[in-house]
Amino acid sequence: MSAARRPSLHGRPLTAVCLDLDDTILDHGPARAEAGRQVALRIARRHPDLAADAVAAQLARSAGWFWDEPARSAWGRLDLARARLAIFEHALAALGRPDPALAQESVALYLAQRDAGARLAAGALEALAHLRARVPRLALVTNGGAAVQREKIRRFGLETWFDHVQIEGEFGAGKPDAAVYRHVLERLGTPADEALMVGDDFGWDVLGALEAGLHAAWIDTAGQGRPPRPAPRPHLVLRALRELPARLEDA
Repeated sequence: MSAARRPSLHGRPLTAVCLDLDDTILDHGPARAEAGRQVALRIARRHPDLAADAVAAQLARSAGWFWDEPARSAWGRLDLARARLAIFEHALAALGRPDPALAQESVALYLAQRDAGARLAAGALEALAHLRARVPRLALVTNGGAAVQREKIRRFGLETWFDHVQIEGEFGAGKPDAAVYRHVLERLGTPADEALMVGDDFGWDVLGALEAGLHAAWIDTAGQGRPPRPAPRPHLVLRALRELPARLEDA
């Protein structure tokens, strides 16, 4: 590959791009929303005095309660079924309808709906092909359990695009741990200031990468328009992975 064809960022040639998996290459948004809707409807049918909209609102609050706490988030990423059970049990208790059996049923419904509806993000394969042709090395860097993430990678035929695949459940640490980024850079043989991390989680994919010395691109899937908190130095803001090739300058 000719060095002249390599993209650059902030005037620095890029020799590696690291990509997140969920809500970056894969689009879980519609499937996640439909799964939540189906669970809210099931709970409302089981408890007719509860409105489905009220149930849905509490499910959202309970998800925030779970994922916003770092210790819960750390184990929840590695065991999504257990995490979802904790969320549904919390929601039912908050609604005044504790029901362990219904919580278990809801987990099975939610995971089945969400997993069946997972899709490649629009333009993701085209973006991967463009990056593969122009960037010397690509890595897939994802949090989550080994079996679950490997199945997604297999299902969508993603492994062949990457020089290195790093999964939290296999490596033993997840983003934003600096050890994650150090190991990826070592495997790719790339200095930090020639690498770009791309993902939808501002804390894990942007702040973690910037603190490790990489460049970063935040995929603003919710269309917030601005980052949720300040970053130590500039980074790209994208609405989707498909925008990335056009945002990289020619070296």
